Amino acid sequence: MDKKRQIQFNLNNFLLALSYPLDAIENEYYNTDLKHSKKIAFIALKLAKEFNYEKEYLSDICSYSLIHNIALKETTKREKEYCLLGEEYIKSFPFLTDEKEIIKYHCEHYDGSGVFGLKGEEIPLFSQFIAFADIIDSNFDLSNKDISNRERIVNFVKNNELVLFSSDIVECFIEFSEVESFWLDLQNEQEMLTYIFSSLFDYTQALDFEDILSMTSIFYKIIDKESRLLENCKKVADFYNFDHKDKQTFLIAASLSNVGKFFIPQKLIDKDIVLEPYEHKQIKAYPYYTNKTLSNIIGFSDINTWATRVQEFIDGSGYPYSFEGKDLSLKDRLLSITNIYSSLTSEKKYRDAFSNIEAIKVLETFAKEGKIDKAISEDFKKIFI
Repeated sequence: MDKKRQIQFNLNNFLLALSYPLDAIENEYYNTDLKHSKKIAFIALKLAKEFNYEKEYLSDICSYSLIHNIALKETTKREKEYCLLGEEYIKSFPFLTDEKEIIKYHCEHYDGSGVFGLKGEEIPLFSQFIAFADIIDSNFDLSNKDISNRERIVNFVKNNELVLFSSDIVECFIEFSEVESFWLDLQNEQEMLTYIFSSLFDYTQALDFEDILSMTSIFYKIIDKESRLLENCKKVADFYNFDHKDKQTFLIAASLSNVGKFFIPQKLIDKDIVLEPYEHKQIKAYPYYTNKTLSNIIGFSDINTWATRVQEFIDGSGYPYSFEGKDLSLKDRLLSITNIYSSLTSEKKYRDAFSNIEAIKVLETFAKEGKIDKAISEDFKKIFI
């Protein structure tokens, strides 16, 4: 591996972390819990093992399960656009097998009553696994310890044989649902994770930083298609003559710096008037959730640090951690200031975009107040004017 151009990357580790904010979106719209995608992966892997899939396929069914709802923030409904957009988003992900259109067809029903009207064996088997797990976890609380709840789930599955589900899938589910540990594991996130990882071979691989950026930029675009943060960070990195690794990891951090906003209610983000103080405080918490997400990705320690400190000021008045200058590296400061500049020069629902000159004047005011570095604010004049 060329450490100057590559990073060790495990797709399922990455997607397990990102499933957390994606499940926050599904929780907002469909009231599923924040373990929804993990439960889908857990059940889909159980089914895939019953069908005797090899390790590479098990790895991919786990990945597809964890990322099944990637398009939900934009579409909100499980319809054609949701399926097509999700399929488009995952094209750059490094899957191990040549399975096709799994996300596109994961909302199909066995009798042809699903989104695209595929019927029976026309539906990819991986898609059937995900659909099965998604349907039962969306309609029932799989964490419920009540034995009668289990009976309702089993009866639902049996009653929908050859309607929503194939006979083979129903048979497999009935078989492993008779084992007590199956239900107990669903009540315990750590046990589900243990099962998931014990089922997967370590397919960690060396990926170019550009390939990682291609994936992380998808989440950046989902949050705000109009944002120019990444474009502006490229200009800043070039101005400071970052070497290849420093530039690419800086950009990856920028592309993930707003991922915590998945946890902020969309109605609050869409509000077209100035926010109330308590609402502004709620939004300000997003870097905390960014940290909770990115801290679980192997090899992303520095990336997580820069992304998480995007709202901090050198005088300690930033949020959510109130770090001071002694705690903030050059990249921390650059990403924070670029974020301010990018926000100011973007149009908001409650105000027009600032001009470049107006935005620089705000930075100069912040520098005078001791919130940001004066030298960096002066550099921004050279970069953006």
